[in-house]
Formats: sequence, C-alpha cells, structure tokens
Amino acid sequence: MHVRLALVLPVLLAACSAVAGDAPAAFPPDCGRFTRDVTNELAALRLPSIAVVAGRGDDAGATRIEPGTRHDIRLHPQRGVTLATAPGKAVPDHAMAGLLVFRVPEDGRYRVSLTTAHWVDVVDGGRVLASLDHEGRRGCPLLRKVVEFELAAGRDLVLQLVGPAADETGVVITAAPAGAE
Repeated sequence: MHVRLALVLPVLLAACSAVAGDAPAAFPPDCGRFTRDVTNELAALRLPSIAVVAGRGDDAGATRIEPGTRHDIRLHPQRGVTLATAPGKAVPDHAMAGLLVFRVPEDGRYRVSLTTAHWVDVVDGGRVLASLDHEGRRGCPLLRKVVEFELAAGRDLVLQLVGPAADETGVVITAAPAGAE
C-alpha cells in the first residue's frame, strides 16, 4: 500500500502548501463538471511539469515518464511516428502522435489524464489494453480527458497518444481512488 503513496505525494504536497497559506487559486469553474472525483488529477496537473519529447517509435531509447508527475509532452506529426499498434480510433492524416514508456509500482486501476483530447492507448507487450472508463470535458484548461485502465506492475507499458489536437499535451498518470469501479 505504501507504494501508492508515491503516486499521491504530489497531491499531498499541494495540500500541505494550501494549509501553509500558499494555496493556489480555486480550480476553474468548468473543471468541477466531471462526474467522478478528479481532485487528485487536477492537483497533479497544477504542479510544476517536466518537459519531454515523445518517442517516434523508431528511437534507440524510449522516452520514459513517471506516474504521479505532470509531463508536458511534445508530439510529432503522425506520419513520422511508428506507432506501437494501430490506434483504437481512426485519426486524420494531419494528426500528432507520440510514444512514452512508464511503469506503475503495483497492480491496480490507474488514470491517464490529459490536458488535450488526444486518443489514448496503453499497450502492454504489443497488446492494446481495453479502457475501463473515460470522461472528457471541454472548457477545463487543466484537464480535458481522463481514461482508466487496469495495469500490471513491474512491466514497461507504452502510452500511445494520437490525435488532431495540439502538438503538445500535459499528461499525468495517477492511481484511481479506491472504489472507482
């Protein structure tokens, strides 16, 4: 159970900052329209980010990201990316795409949250994992899309992003709250 602490630590630090009087402004009003509790995801997306360039699939080294940390991802024109698998949704020729590799610390349900509407696939050993749930909201500048997956620990998983949206997106992977099913 203590391993999940690493995934909520950024949220706890933000809460401590709020108690200490450094509270950030309230979340934008349109960010409160989600049907599920996305407080952890919103808080993590407000924290300082790490800028990375997504992999193109033919890279010698994969671009790694860490769960619980916001990453601002620079994507590439899809035509220049060798995708891990066919996207789960048809996308136009002018789409942007990129690949990232991550590991989760323990088996469980996790959320991939984006600041844009890009299509999200998680690939495990060449197989696209079925999403368990998803929700998207326009008008929230911090959080546009949340997709939930059941993930296995100790394995390199590929996060594949594809879509006609912007050439950059903010991404955070968090453990889903207990009872999120």
